[in-house]
Amino acid sequence: MSKAAVIVALLVLVSAAAGGYYFIAANDDKAKGTDSAEDRDHESSHEPVAISDGDLSIHFLELGNKYTGDCVYINYGEIDILIDAGSRTSSASTITKYLNMYVTDGKLEYVIATHAHQDHIAGFYSTSTTTGVLDSFDIGTIIDYPMTGSTTVTRTNYENAVKKLVANGTEHYTALECYKNANGGQRIYDLGGGVELEILYQPFYEKPSTENNYSVCVMIRQGTNQYLFTGDLERAGELGLVNYYEENHGGLGHCVLYKGGHHGSSTSSNAELLSAITPEYVIICTCAGTSEYSAVASGQFPTQTFIDRVAPYTDKVYITTLILDYGKNSYTSMNGNIVFLVTSEGEINVICSGDDKILKESDWFIANRTMPAAWS
Repeated sequence: MSKAAVIVALLVLVSAAAGGYYFIAANDDKAKGTDSAEDRDHESSHEPVAISDGDLSIHFLELGNKYTGDCVYINYGEIDILIDAGSRTSSASTITKYLNMYVTDGKLEYVIATHAHQDHIAGFYSTSTTTGVLDSFDIGTIIDYPMTGSTTVTRTNYENAVKKLVANGTEHYTALECYKNANGGQRIYDLGGGVELEILYQPFYEKPSTENNYSVCVMIRQGTNQYLFTGDLERAGELGLVNYYEENHGGLGHCVLYKGGHHGSSTSSNAELLSAITPEYVIICTCAGTSEYSAVASGQFPTQTFIDRVAPYTDKVYITTLILDYGKNSYTSMNGNIVFLVTSEGEINVICSGDDKILKESDWFIANRTMPAAWS
């Protein structure tokens, strides 16, 4: 019986370091405190979504605490892909519990770590109290950032976990190696049935910038459909990505799905990128209204700036989590765990474990944001 059937039934650049990493001068990891049991007072309920042979499903996960972070799981047939594992080490148990509903053979064929910030990689490695995602499954191939400025324990722990797996047979490549088809890495991984995983190029794979701009960029292609993931890439990175593809590949092209960059921040999802990809659906791993990074309401995710930029292209915007009171560790599902399901017949369904309202119809939006003219 196939797995799908089972699921239905249930510094200035200073040196080249070993393992394909390049390091520049120190940057902070945006770490703000530690996680604990009290941070996990809400955990989204989720019944497994029925997935049939030939379906492609892209899952945007809630992470079991009040912190903003990214974790996207992709399933196509026998292939399981995980992009990032934020937001804190405690998220590992939440992520693993979710994945175990779908990864019936115990193996993640591809794991992608976009950049070395805690809210993207802390769930990958194990601690004295938590078994990390990398130790919970067999891992086929790891693809991650070619450069980092992070000097944090989080980065060190992640990279040590990767080295341990590589010593036991897991393949490991940087995104730059993949794009250049170098040292065994591949630009395009054929997932079968006309579905491909492509590692995109952006210039900050090779030159110093802020940590977010080191983000690995990924395109999933399914026939003529494209689904884009850019980590926390900010304006300079987005411009580099767009310009490179316009000059060398005729442009990025229309994307049916875009994972909203940098959690709905005003620094990402800039006009140049959006006009290049004209997205139909935008799904964001974030906590609406969180004061984690900004005490000013207008700067809290998803920002008004982000909303105004996206509005001309689509109103199909979804958000995983809603903060109720950050200081009291109080949060709940907004759309919850969000599954973007493309059936073998090409039908698109968005299935939410929480409220199924699009952003503009949510109570939070009505109370905290201004309706763009394009959404009126």
